Amino acid sequence: MKMDFNKKVVAIFTVAILATSLWSCKKITDEVPEDKLDISNAYRNVADADAAVIGLYGQFLSLEKTYILQNELRADLVDVTANADPYLKQLANHTITKDNPYIDPRPYYKVILNCNDILKNFKIMADNFRMSVDDYNKHYADVGALRSWIYLQLGIQYGSVPYITAPIENVDDIKNLSNYPRIPFEELLTRLIDFTEKLPYKEVYAYPSGNPLVITIDGNNTQKIFICKPFVLGDLYLWNNNYVKAAENYHKIMNVENDNTNINFAYDAYKIGYYLNSAYNDQSVRYARSQDESTLLYDQGWKTMFSSPNTGNVWNMEFLWGIPYSSGFKPGNPMIEFCSPLYGKYLIKPSNAAIDNWNAQRQYNGIPYDARGRLSYETTTSGPAITKLTDNLIPVSNLNKGGKWGIYRAALLHLRMSEAANRDGKGKLGWAFLNIGIANTFYVGTRTAAGAAAPVSFEEINTMASPYGYPFNFDARFNGDYRSAWYRNTGIRNRAGVTALNVSFQTDVIGLEGKLIDEAALELAFEGNRWPDLLRIARRQNNPAFLAERVYQKLLKDGDPNAAAARAKLMNPDNWYLPFEWK
Repeated sequence: MKMDFNKKVVAIFTVAILATSLWSCKKITDEVPEDKLDISNAYRNVADADAAVIGLYGQFLSLEKTYILQNELRADLVDVTANADPYLKQLANHTITKDNPYIDPRPYYKVILNCNDILKNFKIMADNFRMSVDDYNKHYADVGALRSWIYLQLGIQYGSVPYITAPIENVDDIKNLSNYPRIPFEELLTRLIDFTEKLPYKEVYAYPSGNPLVITIDGNNTQKIFICKPFVLGDLYLWNNNYVKAAENYHKIMNVENDNTNINFAYDAYKIGYYLNSAYNDQSVRYARSQDESTLLYDQGWKTMFSSPNTGNVWNMEFLWGIPYSSGFKPGNPMIEFCSPLYGKYLIKPSNAAIDNWNAQRQYNGIPYDARGRLSYETTTSGPAITKLTDNLIPVSNLNKGGKWGIYRAALLHLRMSEAANRDGKGKLGWAFLNIGIANTFYVGTRTAAGAAAPVSFEEINTMASPYGYPFNFDARFNGDYRSAWYRNTGIRNRAGVTALNVSFQTDVIGLEGKLIDEAALELAFEGNRWPDLLRIARRQNNPAFLAERVYQKLLKDGDPNAAAARAKLMNPDNWYLPFEWK
């Protein structure tokens, strides 16, 4: 019986997740002639609950295109090519008209309405003893957290939106969703925090190892397909300027207990560690010969985070949430169409501002640019092409359009924790995560670097930790055989091989906040975080220029005649949000 069930799960994952087909989701998103939507009798047992969750994530995967285009084109790191249609150009230079298909909120709400239906049916199942309390808690919390994440994206993009949590069973109600009352972003954040905090299961992994939903298929482990709830809560609190609560949730992830058989998990998972060896956990920017830029390694190190399978060590130690596309099923990775000159339409590209950001850095080995740029895009005869979103172990071709949508990873986590720490008066900790790591930043003594000779006294050892209380306590102490969990932490810039920022930023709250966002442009470019980062800081600082100037520089450097008009428009916060048009 167990073998048959596992085969069923594999089949559902193959179709629903890897092929982005849907399970029960069609009944809400398709318009049918009846007055009532089809209410399926499919929720009989926990296997059906598993299938509902998998189908939901299959539908969720279709949001990547909207998510990336809205969050990157509207910001400063991505621009359009000459092949782009007028609507993409509108998104890039902030001349958006209400008929622009890329601002349609319906894709978000299609998934939300399915979440609502599934949550309702899970409650019915639990009330009728069709699933255990433990299964109910895990499944309900997973779907609820996913809905909160989607609503956060809606708030970021549209400002005021309808907040609908009850199932909608009348087709006409779906057609008239725009008639529902909208709530402002601030109220939305409050409601989302309240709901997400009350979820019955808030562990880092939605389903622990051993759960039937955690399997390996086509080389991909499914555990991290499902949303990381503490990350969602941390982000909600960060947007709401509650820095301690944000840090508490980030701390939970950064110190998660070992959930597999990897003995080095505690030292490496989500720790931004230094390079160990190419067979295990190689996430750093590396060269075959240190000062020879022609020997930059493309098939090892930092770049492999985006091409390795979901079972690889690099993936396991860096990513917290990501969903694979199958190379053997349509529609495949949607970003290939937008990014690739060979196998797509080449509609978007790195902006000159993004390229200038990388070129303005300097590496420790003397090479005068940040190699993460070379590992994120390539120069082609058509122009610069984004590769970070399309890399795969099997080269992209007309027959292989696989890849993955990587949403949460360790570098993003460290930047968010740094942002919270800085705002809570722990700028030195934020500086450490950003630059050279915990031990190197806080150590006081005769030792000069994390890998140098061991300290000579326990007093020196004890300085190799942040001196703050929870949730800003991070222990990087080590001496001989004694190693604390964070002793390998090396900092984001150090892992990339670029020089550290001046230590004066440790006490400059606004200055360090800006540097964290600058670093996000170097580390996280094209991944879908840029507009939210600019918007969050501009809102917090009540400084429209923080956002407007960066967009202006992109358009100016790319020769867009609308550059000055876009800056003037974005100096008014009312213009930060897309029009909510329900077509």
